[in-house]
Amino acid sequence: MIASLAISFLPVAAAEDSAYRITAACGPYFVCDRRVVEDYWNIARFVPPLVRHTKNPLIVREHPWEGTGPHMGGSVLRDPETGRFRMWYSVFNRHAYDNKLPFSYNVCYAESDDGLTWRKPMLGVFDYQGSTSNNCIRLGTDKTQNIDVCLNPTPGVDPGRFLAIHNQRGGVFVSTSDDGATFRRLIEQAAISYHSDTHNNFVFDESHERWLLFCRPRAYAGDHKRRVSVQTSPDLRHWTHERTILVPTETEAQEYYGMTVFRRGDLFFGVVQIYDRMTGLLYAELAWSGDGEHWDMLPKHPPLLAVGQKGAWDAGMVLLAESPVAVGDELWFYYGGFPLPHDTKEENVGAIGLAIAERDRMIGMRLRANEAGTILTRPFVPGGRRLTVNARVHGRLTAELRRDNNKPIPGFTLADCDGVIESGFAREFRWKGRGLSDCPEREVRLLFQLEDAELFSLDLETKSGR
Repeated sequence: MIASLAISFLPVAAAEDSAYRITAACGPYFVCDRRVVEDYWNIARFVPPLVRHTKNPLIVREHPWEGTGPHMGGSVLRDPETGRFRMWYSVFNRHAYDNKLPFSYNVCYAESDDGLTWRKPMLGVFDYQGSTSNNCIRLGTDKTQNIDVCLNPTPGVDPGRFLAIHNQRGGVFVSTSDDGATFRRLIEQAAISYHSDTHNNFVFDESHERWLLFCRPRAYAGDHKRRVSVQTSPDLRHWTHERTILVPTETEAQEYYGMTVFRRGDLFFGVVQIYDRMTGLLYAELAWSGDGEHWDMLPKHPPLLAVGQKGAWDAGMVLLAESPVAVGDELWFYYGGFPLPHDTKEENVGAIGLAIAERDRMIGMRLRANEAGTILTRPFVPGGRRLTVNARVHGRLTAELRRDNNKPIPGFTLADCDGVIESGFAREFRWKGRGLSDCPEREVRLLFQLEDAELFSLDLETKSGR
């Protein structure tokens, strides 16, 4: 599991109440995180849009039990034991739904060796029209509407190799599985005892040893509950009341269809499903949070993944899986696409494709104008560490160490900095050959100066690693 970054309060002067201090040893530390960056000047935050794969769509409708085609109301994992990609995706049968037949919603399974060419193994566990020769998993009593599957992060506490949540008549339930094909309920009581008609998903928060479940609220002001709420649990069995955490502002579309959440380092990232009722289009926007409950979004609301071009297989809606898969220096985001808008009366046949981000470059900082821009971090202890950055550099990126009084430390100024002049995911900073660990100060801040450069994250590693 990913180690956590702890943020604590540190008194810094008698005249001041307290200040944040970066205290833990494990990053990456994203520059969008207010717990990491104190201030910035002539700098703009930005979200690089995901890049669609040229082979899209990767998974299409092939079998009658797939109904209107594969929907990405599910999960994709890379099995740490085999390296194989494993996918759970949703399907919808309009005829069964209109005639109130069981399993109008269901979940199917696919797998791949390279993440691009997928096969749909006949699992032999679900009866479809008298035959078990299909790739449907066995879960639920009369429907399985959307699913979130994760590798069990608490194997000594909860049974099974996989844990999952899914919609079922009566609410949203937690289930467990040893093989990913046959699931059983962890407990009979629903985690959400009402219908939360979205891609509900859960994340384990190691820092606080709790689960966060993102869903729709019961209470809402308008004519629909398309908002994002969260509820928490220490054990997947006892849950708090849900609390609404994301409501559209005056500059946004009125409805959030849902939000899928994942973690990188100690930061939560959310992919908000923006639904524009006027057009029926549904696309993705990025949000982020330090604690999973208080969220930030860019005020100009750029899409992380917009709908495809007119006539494309994903021109009407795009909905991402709950978390990306790390592949080398990339993050692979699988998503479901539909050619028509959400409110269409025509058959809307779904498929699944892939969009890619460079590793941990979901959001970054760059210049607002042509002159140099600067970014100041919160204080931290430099002892025994090396400083690296994830940056895209066309010009130059320099840094200096400062005391808490904002004065540069001699020998570690911008003029002393060797600078970073090439892009990289872990470019080290040095000052006339000296590294961060050579600084004698007990506590420092970092001031980055950007000249035609984009900074995404920094990392503070010990010489022997993390």
